[in-house]
Amino acid sequence: MATIHTTLPADRPGHHGEYVVGQSLSKFSEPKLELWFDVNYIPGITDIDLILFESQIGLYVIEIKSMKIDSIEKFTNTEFILINNQPKQHPLAQVRTGQSKLRDHLKRIPKFQNKRNMLFVQTTILWSEITRKEWKQRFNEPELGFVQEAMIFKDDLVSYNSLISALQRIWERPLLGIATPANARGEHGDMPEFRRVLAPQTNIIEISASMSNELSRPVNESKKLAGKYAPPGVFKASFQGPPGTGKTTILREIGLMYLAAGASVLHVCFNKVLAADQKREYQLLKKNIDEYGFIDVFDVWELYKELGLSGGLSKEKEVVAVVKAFLESEEGKHRIKYDAVLVDESQDLRDDFFKVLELTVRPNASWFIAYGKGQETNNFALDETHPSPWLTKFLSEADPNFLKRSFRNSTRAFLIAQSFWEKFASLSDAKDWLKEKYAQQTTNDNQFELDLVLPTTKNDFRIEIMPHGSARRLAIKSLILSAIEDSRKANRGEDLLIAVIKPSSPKPDGAEFAFESSYELVREVLLEISEELKIDIHDVVPNENRREITKIGAIRLATLQGIRGLSASHVLLFDLDQLELWAKQPGNSIKPPIKNLGYIALSRSKASTIVAISSNEDSEVEEFLFGVLAFATQESLRLGDK
Repeated sequence: MATIHTTLPADRPGHHGEYVVGQSLSKFSEPKLELWFDVNYIPGITDIDLILFESQIGLYVIEIKSMKIDSIEKFTNTEFILINNQPKQHPLAQVRTGQSKLRDHLKRIPKFQNKRNMLFVQTTILWSEITRKEWKQRFNEPELGFVQEAMIFKDDLVSYNSLISALQRIWERPLLGIATPANARGEHGDMPEFRRVLAPQTNIIEISASMSNELSRPVNESKKLAGKYAPPGVFKASFQGPPGTGKTTILREIGLMYLAAGASVLHVCFNKVLAADQKREYQLLKKNIDEYGFIDVFDVWELYKELGLSGGLSKEKEVVAVVKAFLESEEGKHRIKYDAVLVDESQDLRDDFFKVLELTVRPNASWFIAYGKGQETNNFALDETHPSPWLTKFLSEADPNFLKRSFRNSTRAFLIAQSFWEKFASLSDAKDWLKEKYAQQTTNDNQFELDLVLPTTKNDFRIEIMPHGSARRLAIKSLILSAIEDSRKANRGEDLLIAVIKPSSPKPDGAEFAFESSYELVREVLLEISEELKIDIHDVVPNENRREITKIGAIRLATLQGIRGLSASHVLLFDLDQLELWAKQPGNSIKPPIKNLGYIALSRSKASTIVAISSNEDSEVEEFLFGVLAFATQESLRLGDK
């Protein structure tokens, strides 16, 4: 029998033809025929009906069309219309996109960056309910003759040999115009690596009921805003607000909406870890539909690399020229341009980045940009002002959406984080600010907190003083275990995010701004807990791990400097007092203000935040947080008694 790497297509309404194709091909007796059906489980790859490999003929991406000849009203090289004047996405465009995105994905795999290992991907369309004779009689225009020769039909599935012969004919009559090289007309490249990369078991994401509920929790509110910008149409819109007000969620809803409409979509952000999270969530939330587009999710440097830039920061000034040259090259000129672009964390992005985006989109593309004032953490040495001039102009021209209510935090946690950015380090000013904000909540429209279904204890924010010496390790373990226990009770995704200050080389003894990271000790404790409780740990502190897609349910360990954009049911923050020292430390670059860094870190949790700090009489952070927490709790109690 043929080698089937995936499940066979199910017999469902509107897809009986795919089911028949699966049944037919699976019964061929040749195990060298390898098949992958419904390849929609890998982030970054659009839905591909069938990938076929055979050692005599090479590798094919196949778009399956399961319809009778009488159901097609018009078919040209550019139009595909069903009866009753129903325009549909052209199968040529679908298979071209499938091939392009598969190759893009392979090129990101280290082994395939060696050209000798790369596979040549040929394409065709399979009309599983139409014979070649029926097609020729119905569509006999001369200009369609070449296309007809490059497709396969129902009668090509009657035997293994007829299928092989039909695919061999496409070597010289390629659907997309590139003839199959002689060395690719059979087994070539690194097929073992290809099988590993496409293996469903290494790509399918398992999701708990709690996480499924959590992903969909804010969607109804987000869809109201996203619905204003439904395709078709050309839009420029901004989404501006504090952390937790749903900027990323709204962008993702717009991305899913455009994806379902068949558009090519780019979603890009500054943070590598956030980009990896978004890849996972798009994969979980996208619909399996007939009219499909594709979505690329990148962080800034990943996008630059896709567009030909190498050399990192040292080459950043050349990025616009490099991208222009790449897009004019043989490889780049075939790159599909985007119909919609979504930009998250725009406050840290520079002018050249936006100029690059302009080169990658269609002239009538829609732009959606999320902007968070006070959440800037990068490029302070490079740019005199945030936002950049390009972004300033965009925000002045775009349709603005100002977000004020929290999708994530309780009112108390939300306002504590906000007060840190607004008033740190003046505790008296922060108390006045908090009192005014609590007094505003007189009607439902003024409530900061949406329906979050928070744990009934409302113990959503607390501060723990960490001991020194041998007791410190035990205290860390106790805190992490209690956070794991609480996260499982909260039903807000059951995940835990832990942050520490990024470790660095030690400073000389007596240095004025010496700081110390808890990373090694926290990591040691986490590995012990992981072994004892069989919980996965995803350490994204090392740079090389930051683009890995986190398994749902894993405990994430990140840096305080790189936590922006991330969220979790429960958040445990170490080293905020050390972050205060780091922000003051002189160096080669200008660091972001501690008020920005603290604002971001304190606003990550969906159910509770624990701040674990070492008592330090010189720390303004410690005194400020204790003061605002006590005052916010007092105000909550006072208003709750009314």
